[in-house]
Amino acid sequence: MTHTDAAPPRKARRGGLFVPFILVLIVAAAWSVGWFWLRGQAQQRMDMTAASLKSRGYDLSWSARSFSGFPFRLDMNLTDARVAEPSGWALRIPELQAEAMIYGLDHWVAVAPRGVLLTRPNGEGDVAIAGEALRASLAGLDAYPPRISIEGAKLIFSTAPDAQPFALRSADTMQLHLRPGPDDQAAILFKADGARANFTGLLGRIAQANTASMTLDARLSRVSALRGRNWADAVRVWSLAGGAITMHDARITAGEAEGAAKSGALTVDANGRLQGLLDVKLTERVDPSAIKTPEQALAAASQALGREPVIQAGLIFQDGRTRLGTIDTGPSPRVY
Repeated sequence: MTHTDAAPPRKARRGGLFVPFILVLIVAAAWSVGWFWLRGQAQQRMDMTAASLKSRGYDLSWSARSFSGFPFRLDMNLTDARVAEPSGWALRIPELQAEAMIYGLDHWVAVAPRGVLLTRPNGEGDVAIAGEALRASLAGLDAYPPRISIEGAKLIFSTAPDAQPFALRSADTMQLHLRPGPDDQAAILFKADGARANFTGLLGRIAQANTASMTLDARLSRVSALRGRNWADAVRVWSLAGGAITMHDARITAGEAEGAAKSGALTVDANGRLQGLLDVKLTERVDPSAIKTPEQALAAASQALGREPVIQAGLIFQDGRTRLGTIDTGPSPRVY
């Protein structure tokens, strides 16, 4: 009888222990290659866009550009960035910092830590915009219009002594949002709180020397037609296509005065000024000894009769003028 010795146990193979690490290295290498490829694509597309805009009379330029953010973001820093369109509007940004997540390059967030300089056409002069915070976001680049948001805090708007005054002098907070909508529409929302303004006409009479809170909520129709060689041409084409602005809520509150418009549609005339009719309500408590405007006189008359100092009337934009009923309150707002 013979005995068979048991086979000695085999040593465990350790090669399998390295498989996960090898896979991680492969993924990391592929991710790295992909990040640098995306950076190259971003540079190439920016250069192509700048060249295309330049051929049409626009300008998109910068004095220096750098990318960073590896591995999960794509950060872009521009120095002396400039965007301009043929009719004279331009935006200069001394320093622009923008970023997008590497998996969401259709959503960019940007800040301008040194403010921006807005150039206006027709010799109106530049407007320097500075503040504690000035940021923007751009998303949905495959839609028209894309989703745009601009927000600022403690903003100061300043002009040179020989320049035309800008509508705003300062604002504690400000936000502007543009959103695409159904049925070839777009929505615009503008809000400002603690604002000091240089308004003329009816808005100037409401605001006077007080700080104001402002809201504008409107819808634009036929927005796909808002295209052209420059801003003025785009608005003309849009107007000829039947584009209109429908007001959902517009109001300004300053001190004891408030003006509100909640209905009405506006278009743009051949001279670039608004035309149409808005239903408005003005409320203001007035000291009879300090009446300065026709609106205040009507409010004071209502107070004297024991009524609420409220004026309800049609605000008419026509022939380049703005009229509250029969009262001429100044020029109609200019779009271009």
